[in-house]
Amino acid sequence: MELRQLNYFVQLAEHLNYSQTAKVLCITQSTLSQQIRKLEDELGVQLFVRNSHHVQLTDVGQNILPAAERVIHEANTCLDMIRDVQNLGTGELNIGTTLTFLPLLKETVLEFARLYPGVKLNIVCKSMEELMLQLEKEEIDVALSFSSLNENEHIESHPLFTGNLCVVVSDTHPLAHSKSLRLRDVEKFRLALPSKGMQARETFDNMTEGMDLDLNIGLEINQISILMDVVRASRFVTFLSDATVHRQSGLVGIPIRNANCTMKGCFHTRKDSYRNNATREFLKLLCRNKAFGMALMDL
Repeated sequence: MELRQLNYFVQLAEHLNYSQTAKVLCITQSTLSQQIRKLEDELGVQLFVRNSHHVQLTDVGQNILPAAERVIHEANTCLDMIRDVQNLGTGELNIGTTLTFLPLLKETVLEFARLYPGVKLNIVCKSMEELMLQLEKEEIDVALSFSSLNENEHIESHPLFTGNLCVVVSDTHPLAHSKSLRLRDVEKFRLALPSKGMQARETFDNMTEGMDLDLNIGLEINQISILMDVVRASRFVTFLSDATVHRQSGLVGIPIRNANCTMKGCFHTRKDSYRNNATREFLKLLCRNKAFGMALMDL
């Protein structure tokens, strides 16, 4: 049995399509089919049921899939450790971030690039939900976002700073000069909210759960930058973290009175993954990043 064959098996089990799996693996369908049959012959079992329409795992295939995934994961970890001996002379570091963290990353990214010019940084900006999925699949090494109310057994989170959800309006809105607001103060205004599943929305729903509020939700958007543009150009009211609207022109963030609206800014990593030198050095620089402290002082 070869690791290559086990990897083919795991990939085919994920996609259940020979054509799609062959493209992912950059091999021909005939090569994939030949290697899967060779693996089945060696094991003496049938792993897949095939016909002209679909591919399906057999009971045996389903039972051994978790063990195969563990073997592939451990082999990849071993390769990471070997590459790590190169001492940050080469390699890549994959970082995922939500929109809030992008401006706070600048100092860390510039310092890391200066210290380790041989390491390529790949940075993607996505929702927290997408980032957690990428962490689980080991498509990224570290994610930066607010903590989720729903724990993930595969992810560990480390706090960087604490912020709060706030009422956000345009600087010409009737509420713009308020020092603080109660949730009932926004009942007469139309709300434009982040879509369900996003961090600010998760905090908002948790904060308002069980409250007898007559809220007029007129809009939901899954892109925070577009949401802020809409609020900036209208009388819509939204709820976002104070860090998100920090120094955003045309917008005002107003504290919420007597509400549980704390949001913890964190970095997240997969629990059972090898944390290579590049990741460790980046996180050290991130934790020393003065931008996080300055952002909180200005809020």
